[in-house]
Amino acid sequence: MRSEHGPALPDIRPKSRSARLTESATVLRYAGGRAARHDDEEDPVPGRCPTRSGGLIADGISKEFGVPGRPVLRGVDLRASPGHCTSVLGPAGSGKSVLLRCLAGLERPTHGTVRIAGTDLGTLDEAARTEFRRERIGIVYPQGNLLPVLTVLDNLLLPLDTAGRRADPELLDRALDALDVRELLGRSSQSLTRAEQQRVALARAVVQQADLLLADEPTAGLDAVNGRHLLRLLRRCCNEFGLPVVLLSTDPAAAAYADRLIALHDGRVVQDKERPGDCWCEPREARAEHIA
Repeated sequence: MRSEHGPALPDIRPKSRSARLTESATVLRYAGGRAARHDDEEDPVPGRCPTRSGGLIADGISKEFGVPGRPVLRGVDLRASPGHCTSVLGPAGSGKSVLLRCLAGLERPTHGTVRIAGTDLGTLDEAARTEFRRERIGIVYPQGNLLPVLTVLDNLLLPLDTAGRRADPELLDRALDALDVRELLGRSSQSLTRAEQQRVALARAVVQQADLLLADEPTAGLDAVNGRHLLRLLRRCCNEFGLPVVLLSTDPAAAAYADRLIALHDGRVVQDKERPGDCWCEPREARAEHIA
């Protein structure tokens, strides 16, 4: 833009959405990314995550429905530190789905508190909880939860775009390679396989710099090879990007990729223990023994 009586001035007009997306990328380098990884790759190792504050602290979470109250959760305590994964393992009907809704701010616990990065969700009204969840919590559902009318790139940047924030180009570039989504950027989300959708959902949480990643049965419907690959990528969200992760699953093999195991039955915690060694690097049979 040029003034009438002087040198060119910076253009301060609001940028269109397409201009802001284009500005982010380094992202749009469809070629030159790393080749897709294969099932014989090495598993991630702990201890490489960047420094990150916050995490999840849930104390005494109870939830009742109906009158008189029917307890679904009974005094659940749960922690997820930055760079660590806590797995909640339990059969159908054990209360995992209700627990996820409480941790995500979709339900208010009847008793107890949920704090994410120091914010007590119980102090927020519904509108504030919705904004907090949209901007600071990443959720991976069994189906990926992508908008089918948008491209993969649009889905990746949607939480940031909604909040009026811009992606960190360096972080975005790293996530594209680390989570194997660079080759998917220009595709329609509805054309993706379920495994590809889950990879995009993980990358979206990393790119938005979420304070917590909740993964609800992320390997449901995947074959063994794709399921194991997705769990490796979930570990990368912890190890390489420092996200605190809560993995809710019925699959013992999935739970073995976590740093901490919590077993839930009938709404109660019946087991809570640290991961024994590098169990996600061991054979499937050995991993299953650890969490039996």
